[in-house]
Amino acid sequence: MRKILVPVDFSPVSKNAFIYGLNLYKDTDTQFDVLHVYHPSFDPIQPDILDPTLGLESIKAKNLEDFINSVKELAEANNVKITGKLELGFTIEKIIELSKDYDLIIMGSTGESNFLNKFFGGISSEVAVKAHCPVLLVPRGVTYSPLKNIIYACDFDGVDESIMQKVVEFAKRYNAKLHFVHIQNKDKEFDFKIENVHDIEYTINIVEAESVKEGLSSFIESHDVDLVIMATKKRSFWQQIIHKSHTKEFALNSKVPLLVYHQK
Repeated sequence: MRKILVPVDFSPVSKNAFIYGLNLYKDTDTQFDVLHVYHPSFDPIQPDILDPTLGLESIKAKNLEDFINSVKELAEANNVKITGKLELGFTIEKIIELSKDYDLIIMGSTGESNFLNKFFGGISSEVAVKAHCPVLLVPRGVTYSPLKNIIYACDFDGVDESIMQKVVEFAKRYNAKLHFVHIQNKDKEFDFKIENVHDIEYTINIVEAESVKEGLSSFIESHDVDLVIMATKKRSFWQQIIHKSHTKEFALNSKVPLLVYHQK
C-alpha cells in the first residue's frame, strides 16, 4: 500500500492540495494520512514549560475532524483510504521526521491568508528540500486534470539513473509525454544526452536563458505543462530554483504543481 502524508493548515489551499492528490491517486491502493501540526500554548513567564492542555488540542482535534468529514465522501468515491493525524511540535521538523515513514508528501504551497503566504510557503520549500520522501507542491488554485505534459528539469551534470527511473515510471503511469529540459546560460555549451529511456514519448530540450526561473517559465507557458519534476542536489541547480528568494517566489506563484525527488 502506498502511504501519502498530507500536511494541512485547514485553509482552502491545503484542502485543494488534498483533493488534487485524491484525483492523482484515485482507484489505487493508497492511504492518505491528513496531518496537522500545532504549537502548544505557553506561559510567557515560563516559556520553557509547554502546556498542551489549555484547550488548543481540543480545538485542533475538532478542526481536523471537520476537515476529514468534509473530504471523506470524496475519498470514498475515489477508492482511497483516509485517516487524521494530530501532532504537537514545530511544523517543519515534525513533517520531516514523519516523512521517513511515507512514500510521498502532498502539500499546498501557501497558507491561510495573504499575510501568512510567505510563512507557509517557507514551510513548503523547506520540506521539499529536507524530507526523506518525494514532495508534491500544489499551488493555490490548481485543479487536477489528466497529466499530458511533464517536465523533468535536469542539472548540468546530466540525469541521475535512480531518479531517472522514478521519473519515467511516474510519466508512464499517467501515459504522459515527458520533456527533459536543461536550462543553460547563453555563454555556456552543454552536450545533453538521455539514455535507457524506453516505452515512453519524450523530448530533449536545451533552453538558453539568463536564469533557471526564466527558462522554465518560458517553456511551461509554451508547452502547456501540467507538472514539473526536479531532483534536489547539493550543487548549483537546486540552489538556483529553491534557495534564492526569487526562485522560492517562482515555486509559490507558479500555476504548475512541482514534484521533488531527492538524490542520495
